[in-house]
Amino acid sequence: MKKIVFASWNQKKAVEIQRMAPEDITIVCLKDIPEAVNVPQAEENGTTFIENATIKARYWAKKLNMPVLAEDSGIEITALNGYPGVYTKRCIEKLRPGASVNADKPEELYPLLLELMAESGNKSTEAKWFSAIAYVDSEREIFATEYLLGNMCSCAGEREFGFDQYFKPEGLSKTLSELEPEEKDSIGPRKKAFESILAKI
Repeated sequence: MKKIVFASWNQKKAVEIQRMAPEDITIVCLKDIPEAVNVPQAEENGTTFIENATIKARYWAKKLNMPVLAEDSGIEITALNGYPGVYTKRCIEKLRPGASVNADKPEELYPLLLELMAESGNKSTEAKWFSAIAYVDSEREIFATEYLLGNMCSCAGEREFGFDQYFKPEGLSKTLSELEPEEKDSIGPRKKAFESILAKI
């Protein structure tokens, strides 16, 4: 059984990755590693999703001396010239200075992004969900990036997870939140990127 650390404190994401993993791989998140508790966070100062994923994977692999999988993901919205991308918090500061919005709370962030889209004058609702994954162990580094095209929309669905309630994959009438988890996995870029990594481990 191979154990891989998923470089995130978000247990929901770790569960999602575990769901995609073969039976001989166990995914644990940072909360499951006692040695990680008092370690400072990696400084994610990359300009792309894959740069940030790589920063996290290298950082935690060195700190923990274990195989590490790290992901950076998000959406790029056409009407907002590719924002938020990797710049979620800075995006709000730039597009709506002084806005009292917690960028870590989807119920606050995405309604504001929809409002900014309406004000942009660009009628496009197109967005891309990107998933970039980096794997680092003592022998190698492996990278993969995938994306899913879709459209931003009003909140729909009960499962609250990132932008899932506000993103409809192209060709579907449901948001990610309204899909069954396995259905979301089957079309999402996270699984495709992870499978690309697994094929090279």
